Amino acid sequence: MSRTRRDVVKLVAAASVLPFAPALAQTSSVQAWPAPRVRFLVGTAAGGSPDVIGRMVSEKLSDKLGSSIYVENLTTAAGAVSYRTIAKSPGDGGTIGILTSGFAPEVTLRPDPSYDPVNGFTFITMLCVYPLVYAVPKDSPIRSFADMLDRARKQPGKLTYTITGYGSAYHILTKLVELESGISMSPVPYRGIAAGVMDVMSGRVDVLVDASTSVMPRIQSGEFRILAVSSGQHFDLMPDAPTVSETLKNVDFMSWLCLAAPSSTPKAMTDRLSANVRDILLEPAFTKRLQELGSVPKPTTPDETRKIVTGEITRWAEVIKRGNIKVE
Repeated sequence: MSRTRRDVVKLVAAASVLPFAPALAQTSSVQAWPAPRVRFLVGTAAGGSPDVIGRMVSEKLSDKLGSSIYVENLTTAAGAVSYRTIAKSPGDGGTIGILTSGFAPEVTLRPDPSYDPVNGFTFITMLCVYPLVYAVPKDSPIRSFADMLDRARKQPGKLTYTITGYGSAYHILTKLVELESGISMSPVPYRGIAAGVMDVMSGRVDVLVDASTSVMPRIQSGEFRILAVSSGQHFDLMPDAPTVSETLKNVDFMSWLCLAAPSSTPKAMTDRLSANVRDILLEPAFTKRLQELGSVPKPTTPDETRKIVTGEITRWAEVIKRGNIKVE
């Protein structure tokens, strides 16, 4: 683990038991936020990319709102409980949270009749984007992404890869790879990617599918070798990495994090949140920290955010239908 990422993880561990309280010197001129205490919901485990980045945003946003922000990790049902809680909370400024790119396939594969996946939310802004990475240990016999496909084609279902859960972005993206290439691979699910990394390192699983935000330190240290990144164009933070689209032109995907609130949140509050978070994301020091974690800031207006999320839901619903993908 790099020094930068190790420092961030230490900060996360320390922050997990404390709220983000605004500095008194900075709040004297801040217009009071209606909710003095804000729940910031994250549907993934502490230490993962959404959690680390969410806490970074929360710390800065607390000062801008003049309210204490408490990060809560609601990981039950692959984050679905977190999504439902955001949608069904009062729109009084007391609840916001992160939607991940896994939200888009999740609401198709496991629809929740208690809320509408589009109209149940106020979409505030995108936070950042980053590709998923196909990688293998440095001594793996798999030499390239094309080589991985060739091996899978010759022995259908034998080649294994890591996913964070059935229906996750890791799973559905690789199903698209299978559909486009005519191969069959076998997913191995993990609650957290750390166990998956160890299984790939030991040879029990063939291919690691992970976010650039997580795998980058292992690439930099030489433990893993990149086969391809999922972005359509070369990723600036991994400029030498091949892209999946160089082999499969119809596969182009950037994972994302989005900030959302209940649908009843007033527009004035939504606009303020969007503007405040935009300022945070574009601070040079904050942008640099995101890049060190393998991601790129992507602030958007609420309308732009809504269009992106609804487009992602439609896109992955088509892939799920095409592949006849079902999960329990």
